[in-house]
Amino acid sequence: MSSAYRILCLSHDPALTIETPDWNRPEHAEAAIRDGVDGHTDCDLMIGRYSYPLIAIGCPRTFDLPEHLRGTVLRCCHGSTQWIDKGWLLLLTAAYQSNDPAMRAAIEAGNHGCLPWERLRRLRVELGITVVGPEPYPSIGFVGEKP
Repeated sequence: MSSAYRILCLSHDPALTIETPDWNRPEHAEAAIRDGVDGHTDCDLMIGRYSYPLIAIGCPRTFDLPEHLRGTVLRCCHGSTQWIDKGWLLLLTAAYQSNDPAMRAAIEAGNHGCLPWERLRRLRVELGITVVGPEPYPSIGFVGEKP
């Protein structure tokens, strides 16, 4: 099964799929982010892996993303793209939105550096989810938001 890779801009709400070529290797999308994407040089960018539909999200190498996002929006630090399967994203979304005290405690205690609630929530269209439930937490501001 071959995949296509597309860049997603999470500085928009909901996230936008940037109209670039569909690459057949993740390295091409990584290089595009590293080199700067026109109109999105200060944005929070991720990579979508598609076998239509979306099957995984890649959080690029930390130092390829804008410095002003590091330590605020992005609480992750890695030297290569980290891939997260859609199934895990759906489970994490359900946990963030859960009213169950044990689930809320697990979210609070967990390390979700690449996927704080606000970043995950912006992927709702790509993930095919509806945002429901309590005010998710942890609640953080989102730097670099675009209309």
